[in-house]
Amino acid sequence: MTDQHHRPSTGWDEEASQDFLDYGKVFIPYRDFQFQLLTGLIPAFSFPYRILELCCGEGLLGASLLDRHPHAGWIGLDGSSVMLERAKQTLARFGERVELGKFDLRQPAWRRRTSPYQAVVSSMAIHHLDAQEKRQLYVDLFSMLAPGGVLGIADIIQPVGEAAVELAARQWDEAVRIRSMELEGDVRLAQIFFREGWNIFRFPDPMDKPSPLLDQLRWLEEAGFYDVNVYWLNAGHAVFGGRRSDGG
Repeated sequence: MTDQHHRPSTGWDEEASQDFLDYGKVFIPYRDFQFQLLTGLIPAFSFPYRILELCCGEGLLGASLLDRHPHAGWIGLDGSSVMLERAKQTLARFGERVELGKFDLRQPAWRRRTSPYQAVVSSMAIHHLDAQEKRQLYVDLFSMLAPGGVLGIADIIQPVGEAAVELAARQWDEAVRIRSMELEGDVRLAQIFFREGWNIFRFPDPMDKPSPLLDQLRWLEEAGFYDVNVYWLNAGHAVFGGRRSDGG
């Protein structure tokens, strides 16, 4: 930590949600590309089906999914009232295809939802769980998927070794500089990123508990997933996932 590090370290709150709404478009490396990958992982099923998104935020990934998959209904869960209100506005044009709900990612109640899902996706959320919580989550998500269903995750992972951590930190800084210039024409938002210590590889925060990618791929396989893959990795962020076999 440094005296310039102002992000909350006691847990996610509505102030953190507002910061994410304000700055996520710049602070999350290649976020649009990550969303494209997640959206493309789900087959274009010809029958009505449901997609569950964990920690749906303002609904940007949800909009991409609903546009790409016209037969899908989308259920978005989040722990933030600020996020859910913004998602309601973002997704209003999709009408009854959208269902929003408040939840706690760590708690088991939402995992007992009855109807199976053809896909479960999550972006920038699971790294808040510790290793054992991630392992249990993957087991529970496997049971929530229909045969042939897909799990897609975009998240921060823990690079292994000092050299890898430093490389991820540098890549993240550079991605934010580039995006700030693309969207704003200057580095003002990048300067906020640096000043507020958002790069957890330089400024670790107890709220963030990323796990090594290899560990998570193993946990997915242990849970029963097959075709477990990494689809993209940059700046300590990865898109990965797996499938439930057609046989269940």
